[in-house]
Amino acid sequence: MDNHKKVKNKEDIQADIQANTKANIHAERHAEIQADSQKEIQAYIPEDFQEELVKLRRYFHEHPELSWQEYHTQEKIMEYLDKLEIPYKESCKTGVIATIQGKKSTGKVIGIRADIDALPVTELSDCPWKSKTEGLMHACGHDTHITILLGTAKLLKQMEEELTVTVKLLFQPAEECIEDSGAGYMKEDPEALSCDRMIALHIWSKLPAGTASLRYGAVMTATDTFDIFVKGKGGHGALPHQTVDPIVAGSELVMSLQRIVSREISPLEPAVISVTSFSSGNAYNVIPGEAHLKGTARTFNPEIRKQYPEILNRVTKGVAEATRTEISVDYHLGPPPMINDTACVDTGRRAATKVFGGENVLDWEPQMGGEDFAKFKAPKCLLFLGAGFPEEELRYPQHSPYFAIDENVLKLGVAYFVEYVREYQKELGKIL
Repeated sequence: MDNHKKVKNKEDIQADIQANTKANIHAERHAEIQADSQKEIQAYIPEDFQEELVKLRRYFHEHPELSWQEYHTQEKIMEYLDKLEIPYKESCKTGVIATIQGKKSTGKVIGIRADIDALPVTELSDCPWKSKTEGLMHACGHDTHITILLGTAKLLKQMEEELTVTVKLLFQPAEECIEDSGAGYMKEDPEALSCDRMIALHIWSKLPAGTASLRYGAVMTATDTFDIFVKGKGGHGALPHQTVDPIVAGSELVMSLQRIVSREISPLEPAVISVTSFSSGNAYNVIPGEAHLKGTARTFNPEIRKQYPEILNRVTKGVAEATRTEISVDYHLGPPPMINDTACVDTGRRAATKVFGGENVLDWEPQMGGEDFAKFKAPKCLLFLGAGFPEEELRYPQHSPYFAIDENVLKLGVAYFVEYVREYQKELGKIL
């Protein structure tokens, strides 16, 4: 190995100096642009805005409501919009769609969507604003989504005179109701159909506060569910030979389903088939006559999704024959994969860079969770808003009874939505 170092001549040294000077100038210019962007954003955010957002968020957190039961939430949203003198309509039972029509609107419409329902989770945290409804909790952060969209409504209303687009604010119910979710209904509302593009965000506790992820392409997976009914022949627990045991058949079926992903689907394709519930019998000495299994099937690939029902029926048919049981499958299509539109992401990344800084706009890995925002028909994109505490042990995942977020990110979410609208206008040739 040659250990002699090459001695640089004057030309090499001069080139290095020029390159470093260029890099420093670029870095300084980038810092200046970022500082100017922050000043511009701060100019339209009131001093007491964070306090107002926190108050709103804690109110919604204390009063969670299940899918299709968000009547009080709907009422509170409409009350806030009334104060802002923003017109709205009720949509798909418990939803709300509000409209801010720019005084200089050229006819283009952008929709901003927030989901509003909670989960059947008992909150175990001891925060002063914990859920006041036993067994219900905003464990997925939809309380923050409502708050951020209401905050966005307030700021965009103040900019109404200069807006060159019309903004639709969609407060959507029942996102958590997988097979009968709210987006499946709201997507057909004429107000939603009028949107030229749509945006949304999802609070994410595993990403540090102050960061955001806005990736191109696949973001969240298709989310289908299934029910499997096993019919056997019940009898005495001490005389299993006189029965056709649905528990044994169901157990064999669970194991057989696990082999689908590992042996029938390419290891390069993310896929999940999970049995999440197994119900049968309630006595120590009785073999029951029936069993009921529930589960979910997930993939980003539309072709694999099409194959899932046939695969489940084929596997259950084999198990039924081997165990002398009758097995039927009810397969329920949920939201399709959430695929971010390229043009929508281009706009969003410019807006996010202004709000979070370029180094904090991430390209986080796709998630196997589902999102019914995917059902809306307009081109769209979904941003993950980081809300994790500095301490890793406090970053409880979505749907945890301890789920919590750093409330300082609420104004960042609002700023992103507002900046997105402003960037979209620039694309259309009109600058605020």
